[in-house]
Amino acid sequence: MSEKTLLILGALEEFVPLVKLAVSRNIRPVVVDGNPGAPAKKEAQRLGGTAYDTDIHDTEHIAGIAAKEHADAITTAYSDLLLECMVKIADRAGLPCHLTPGQLPWYRDKDVTNRTCEELGIGTTKSVLLKPGFEDSELDGFEFPMIIKPLDMYGSRGLRIVKSASDIRAHFEACLKTSHRPEVLAEEYNDEYEFNMQCWVLDGTVRVLGIADREKTSHDPTEIPLSTRNIYPSRLIDKVYAPALDALSRYIAKTGQTDGPLSMQFFWGPKKGFMVGEIAARYLGYEHELIEFTTGVSIEEILLAGAFDRERLHSLLDSCDPFAKNSAAVIYFHAKDGIVSDLSSALAIRARNDVQYGKIFYSVGDRIGSPQIMPYAARFYIIADSREEIDARSEEIISKMAMRDADGHDLLYPNCLGTY
Repeated sequence: MSEKTLLILGALEEFVPLVKLAVSRNIRPVVVDGNPGAPAKKEAQRLGGTAYDTDIHDTEHIAGIAAKEHADAITTAYSDLLLECMVKIADRAGLPCHLTPGQLPWYRDKDVTNRTCEELGIGTTKSVLLKPGFEDSELDGFEFPMIIKPLDMYGSRGLRIVKSASDIRAHFEACLKTSHRPEVLAEEYNDEYEFNMQCWVLDGTVRVLGIADREKTSHDPTEIPLSTRNIYPSRLIDKVYAPALDALSRYIAKTGQTDGPLSMQFFWGPKKGFMVGEIAARYLGYEHELIEFTTGVSIEEILLAGAFDRERLHSLLDSCDPFAKNSAAVIYFHAKDGIVSDLSSALAIRARNDVQYGKIFYSVGDRIGSPQIMPYAARFYIIADSREEIDARSEEIISKMAMRDADGHDLLYPNCLGTY
């Protein structure tokens, strides 16, 4: 492969492996992000690439950077916001991209996603778009509890469980704090099994990389349950693979997506069957590593091949088996407000031989915040030869994990394994 230049939008820790892999393949990385000194920027500069401290929303400026650096391709992942910005930059800079700005609403507007699924006959959660001053009658035919969410949310921000129309009104403004839109989407709460699915669209065909069980633990009846564990492959993959693949295949036929990353969060269960939650045209951060742990296929390899090497992309996708026999999980821990005094349990877990990688987001003396300042209190990745073994290891880690304050109180919210 002759030397190429890749513009990478985003510079947090999860982009460091992509920068390293690009350099190893004689691809010069140009990393752009508004966070000065972000990890992937430092790595790019260390390895001979280039980095820019530029707001990702600044389409014109970044298009100019692409021209200045003679970028051959642009890529990003892991965030809906990064995806949206990349699509606009690619369009302005004339760089190849798997979406156009006109296709973005299908992947960024939750109401458009729901209405499209209804049009296509794809199961989706029953929902309604509400504006300030809505009438109670607009909720006729809906069952509570419901969830209210911003239309352009990312990272599960702004979600809340509500039990009545007056409850929606009470939390309407708080829901919009993370949004640029004046409406909220209210949808019936689905408490059946939840899944994450990651794919690549190749020549108009959805190629499945993996389907995960997405387990949650409730700590407050008014709050969305916390995501506490994702496991590949799903224990129920034999039941959900066909309807999930069919739903995504029909969806992209409508949107016109013929190439590139694709992911879906969905539900399945005996009461409501298959239902789409969200569909995105990017990969899922903090769990994309689990694809490699179970299948041996790296998401970073796929992203590079998608930009520069079509033949290799075919080979990678052909070798990826979403029904892998081994198992991998990420366990997330969340915490309530308090000052961290004792991390000995967390540090011991991070040092375990069966923990592939662990990150503790707070140090002794740090305040957690309310809500917690960091995305998680800690997360740990584990691998095993079977689902039974991964469950046993997960249970052991959960039972031993703690982050204590000066009085010895555990600041972590409880984690519970899913039941099947």
